[in-house]
Amino acid sequence: MKLNAIKKSIAMALIVPVILTGCNTQAADISKNESNNETEADKTYKIGITQLLEHPSLDQAREGFVDGLKELGINAEVDFVNAQGDTANTQIIAEKFVKDKVDMIYSIATLSTQSAKQATKETNIPVVFSSVTDPVYSQIVESADKIENVTGVTDKVEASEILKSAKDLKEDAKVIGIIYNTGESNSEVQVEEVKAAAKESGMTVETVGITTVNDIPQAVNTLAKKIDIMYIISDNIVASAIDLVANLCLENKIITLSTIESQAADGILMGNGLNYYDLGKQAAEMAKKILADGVDIKEVTVEQPSGLKKIVNVKTMEALGLSKDNKAFEGAEFLEQ
Repeated sequence: MKLNAIKKSIAMALIVPVILTGCNTQAADISKNESNNETEADKTYKIGITQLLEHPSLDQAREGFVDGLKELGINAEVDFVNAQGDTANTQIIAEKFVKDKVDMIYSIATLSTQSAKQATKETNIPVVFSSVTDPVYSQIVESADKIENVTGVTDKVEASEILKSAKDLKEDAKVIGIIYNTGESNSEVQVEEVKAAAKESGMTVETVGITTVNDIPQAVNTLAKKIDIMYIISDNIVASAIDLVANLCLENKIITLSTIESQAADGILMGNGLNYYDLGKQAAEMAKKILADGVDIKEVTVEQPSGLKKIVNVKTMEALGLSKDNKAFEGAEFLEQ
């Protein structure tokens, strides 16, 4: 497979370094010498962005990162390549960035990050990731504070908080349903965490594994006969067709709860989680420490997401016969559509 078949690069405009000149010969000589040594303030960094596939959450993580760099005053030439959901492509992309000698790789999603780690293991190229739920389970880092050349910000949301909302929405809820991609470790670890949290809450979990978007209708129909609540984990295949999931669940009068707050806009009843744009900006702050501030990446530990919030889709809420005064919606933002 040739890389040109998958590459969709975008580049930010280069900011031309400004050379200060003095009013006398001595100052001019100093300026001439400094022109050969670009200052940190003027430096333009080459950053490769590798993204597993395009869907709203991952796109927001990319946009937040790029905007965050601008806001932080980091001049960057960005090369963005989308792997189109193909694991083999993620490795090709990472190897290309290494060959191009980028200053940093920003990897979005677990599979992209695993490939970036593999490609850079014998280099000094730092990797900052986002949209990875459990980097330890996925063998990206040994632990949150034991860093080699890869660090970043996770998108983990505590399952117990989501399940508490489930009980508030439906007091007699007993069975939680989850659809997940069987080929993604990021999803597998979330399923195990939900099962553990459900057991503590006196509930059980029914799962259906999928490998493509085409599997989703049958998965929803299978679960609809068994479950009380559909729990939407951070899964890339599910996220790429979240409007389909929302519509199918609503047709079956199933309450939907997501760990991604923006998915309320796609028809999910309540998104109780993080904002991926903010996640990208958080990753940009980590990138600045490494690139511009001179902090050794080994000192930049893995971070948890900040700024979690609830968003409720009013149209879905009303279709399910629920009201705004439900305890589960305390502190939530109501989205009118």
